Amino acid sequence: MVPVEWPVAAADQGGGAFAARVAGGSRLPTVRLDFFLDPSARLTEQERALMAGMLADLVNSIGDEFRSRLGGLEPANDEGEQLAQRLRRSGLLDIGDLVRLLLHRAEDERISTGLRAGREGSRPRFLQALVSDENAEISAAAMALILARGRRRDRFGGPRILFDDLSAESAVVLVNAIAAALRTDLVKRLDPADADERLGTASRSVLAGHDEGNRLEARLFDLVHALGEAGRLDESLIRSALDDGEASLLGEALGRTAGISFQPAWEHLTGGSGGLALLLRMSGSSRTLAGEVIARLAEVVAADPESEIAGFDSLSEQDVDSARKWLRLDPAYRSAIETLASGHGQRSL
Repeated sequence: MVPVEWPVAAADQGGGAFAARVAGGSRLPTVRLDFFLDPSARLTEQERALMAGMLADLVNSIGDEFRSRLGGLEPANDEGEQLAQRLRRSGLLDIGDLVRLLLHRAEDERISTGLRAGREGSRPRFLQALVSDENAEISAAAMALILARGRRRDRFGGPRILFDDLSAESAVVLVNAIAAALRTDLVKRLDPADADERLGTASRSVLAGHDEGNRLEARLFDLVHALGEAGRLDESLIRSALDDGEASLLGEALGRTAGISFQPAWEHLTGGSGGLALLLRMSGSSRTLAGEVIARLAEVVAADPESEIAGFDSLSEQDVDSARKWLRLDPAYRSAIETLASGHGQRSL
């Protein structure tokens, strides 16, 4: 069972000192945009809250890194969520790769929770079993993934994003945005040129500590790669991941057997509208396994199980091969083609 939606008019994130919604005509531009959005594509309130919380935590953790490097010169009035709120209002946090990562983590949390609802036993067992696997590479990769996940949970058990989870490009943009926000108060006590120099030095120091190799997704890839090298990416493993609510691991495993990368695999796993059926066909799944996966995922990803299984049956080998070749192309190239074609109808596979 999927968790019940939280109220749309939630309390203000600043602690409840203000009304959840402002009044008056100033809302109209935002309301017009929001009112006509596709309801099926909008964030759930759980996803919105998770993304906002993870973003604030990430910004504040990087802000703390700056403060440690600035010594006694750190701005004193950017405590708590103020820094994150200020940057969010400015639009500087609208970084494509960062928002995609936030959305993925929120989706993964929602889908994994939905899959585990009603399951026997209170804790996942699949990864723990792999830790004691006799294959040393699988065992080490499973342990590394468990430890990495543990570091990405707050004290209440909620998901977090660490600085290393960002792409190098996003890290540079975010760090410089935070430095610019901190500058506003720093120049009240220092000459602007001196403040710029200190913040530039601090930015380079913060970025020097960034390591994409420590991304959670890298740990997930390492485990699935080790399982694949050992010939263990079979239907039994897929069922185990499904039973334990390991949504991201399921997506990575299906993507690897389908011969595509994780991002398009995840989009097909969660997108509905025939995407799940196509992913299962590309992965070579049997109809029995496909039926199990579709049945379990249908509710939590808002897919129509009858349409998905019908799509699984009707796809030809040519359709599947064409889709695989398309999804193996560079994402930027595919995006450019789709953008150019958007005025003449959607590309069909």
